[in-house]
Amino acid sequence: TAILSMAKTKPSSKDQRNRDKRKSRKDLDRVLPDRSTHRTTLKESADQLAAKATTLLQTSQADEALPVALKALKRLEKEDDALGLNALPVLNLLAEINLELGDADEARKYFFEASQLDPGGSISESLGGGVEKFLWLAQLSDEGGRASVAWFEKAITILRNDITSTFDSAVKAEKSRKLAAALCSVIEIYMTDLSWEPDAESRCESLITEAILIAPESAETLQTLAN
Repeated sequence: TAILSMAKTKPSSKDQRNRDKRKSRKDLDRVLPDRSTHRTTLKESADQLAAKATTLLQTSQADEALPVALKALKRLEKEDDALGLNALPVLNLLAEINLELGDADEARKYFFEASQLDPGGSISESLGGGVEKFLWLAQLSDEGGRASVAWFEKAITILRNDITSTFDSAVKAEKSRKLAAALCSVIEIYMTDLSWEPDAESRCESLITEAILIAPESAETLQTLAN
C-alpha cells in the first residue's frame, strides 16, 4: 500500500510537460509586446482602406465601397484627432461613391468638407485637391441660381490660374475644355434661373466670348453658341 501511495504522488512526464509549457508561456508574455497592441499594428491603414474602396467603386461595387471608405475616414479622424489635408482623397472618394449610389445630399456634404480643407483649390489633384469638388458643388447645389454661379465662378478662377501656370499642352487642353464647360454652365443659369437679372444678357455674351477663345471646338461651346 505504501508503494502505491508513493506512486500516486510522483509526477508523470505529462504533468511535467504541462508545467514546462505554462512556464514557457509566462516567460514569453514577459518579453513579447502586449497582444492587443500587436493586433492594432495588423489593422489596415487608412490608405489601404481607401485603395480597397477605390477598387470596389471602379468595379461597380459602390454599395460595398461605402463602408470601407467610411472606415478609412474614421481611421484618419482617430489618428489625427481632426481631419487635415490628408483626408481630401477619402472625402472625394466618399462623395463619388454617394454619387454612384444616387445620394446627392451625402455627396454634396463630402465635397463641401473637402472644399473647406482646400478652399482655393491650390492643393495638387494627386493629393485630392483641385477644381473638381467646386464643379460638383455647383451642379449639386440645392439652391441653384446664384449659389451655383458662385461655385462655378470659384472653379473658373482656379481653372484660369491652372491654364496660365502649366506648360503641359495636354493638361492645358483638358483644363481649357473644363473651363469652357463651366463658362457654358453659367450661361445656362443666366438664361434660365437668373434670366431676370439686369446684366444677364451682357454676362452671357462675355462668357461665351471667353469660351470660344479658349475652346472653340468644344461640344459645350458649340451647343451653347447655337442656343
